Amino acid sequence: MTPYYVEIFAEQTDSRRQLLTEAIEQELSKLGVHRTVSVNIASAPLDGEPAVGVYFGNSPIVNNTQMTTLLSQSLEASRAVIPVVNNLATYSSHVPDCLRPINGFAWSGQDSAERLCRKVLEELGIEDRQRRAFISHKREDGLAAAEQLHEHLSQSGFYPFIDRFHITPGRNVQSEIADQLEDCALLLLIETPSAHASEWVFDEVDYALSHQLGIHIVTWPGEITALPGTAGLPRQRLEESDLTSLRGYDIFTSSAIDRIIASVEAEHARAMVRRRRYLLISAEEAARDAGQECLPLPGWRMTVKGQNSSSIVQVTPRLPTVEDLYSLDEIRADFSEQHSGVLIHAARRLPNARRKVLAWAGESRDLALVPENAIGKYWRA
Repeated sequence: MTPYYVEIFAEQTDSRRQLLTEAIEQELSKLGVHRTVSVNIASAPLDGEPAVGVYFGNSPIVNNTQMTTLLSQSLEASRAVIPVVNNLATYSSHVPDCLRPINGFAWSGQDSAERLCRKVLEELGIEDRQRRAFISHKREDGLAAAEQLHEHLSQSGFYPFIDRFHITPGRNVQSEIADQLEDCALLLLIETPSAHASEWVFDEVDYALSHQLGIHIVTWPGEITALPGTAGLPRQRLEESDLTSLRGYDIFTSSAIDRIIASVEAEHARAMVRRRRYLLISAEEAARDAGQECLPLPGWRMTVKGQNSSSIVQVTPRLPTVEDLYSLDEIRADFSEQHSGVLIHAARRLPNARRKVLAWAGESRDLALVPENAIGKYWRA
């Protein structure tokens, strides 16, 4: 099993505890995580296991000295703790001193449990913190809506990409778009009436399909021609009432934006899990075919042991970063016996600048970078 723990600091009668538990169960079911993954709602997680704390603040509990002691112990163990209060304006009066330097989470609105659930799963590494989304659109009739989505996704903790904002003059547009797609888990297609006629949109969607990225399609009202290869994909179909006009261009109403962002949140999480699971299973199958023994580890990792070597495998569903190498090297240090580190990433190629930085970061360390299309031969080399 790969156990994760959510350490709850709350009164037993606090209803938010049960609502969070139910939201986590529902989210894990939607994500389709591997059967060996379990998220345990516990008062005291096991030492060394991935864990995050959630403190449900209110007036009575803030003066509970036993609870404050347990909180301090969790913080001293370097666990993240998310303070939850109903009103951030009165935050300091509902949390103990040890939590006051930490940003709080506002429990407000019907979706509070779902939003908190995603924060918890991000901290545990089951969902992704750097949520990147590529917005594919036809400029003639989709640019205003794309810019509107870019703004709202940015406010919701995403790192959205639009070529107009992110490709500077003098850069190769096609190469830059390929790099950005490899760094995203989700393509958001704005399916306007003329989107099907764009070669750029076709290439972006074709790349997402062939690389198993998540795809979320927002379809304009009326008779819309679907892009080749997308006929069977789910669509979020808009009504005429979901659109309004800005300087002659169609944009989304506030209610439509809210529904789209909610759908993107859910699809991105599912896409991240699919990509990580695909990479990890591919690595496991390749290692076992080469006669290696594989054991799962938390954080989308596993150990691979053969007769003469042992390694820790970590996967990342995007372009690898120095932070990925650092976290892999830290895990290696926790094992008593010597392990090499193998970071499997989704990219078929790496830009030269990134490759040089990664080579510098991994210098003198037993760390290997393996693209997913080279997994099959790595343990046979």
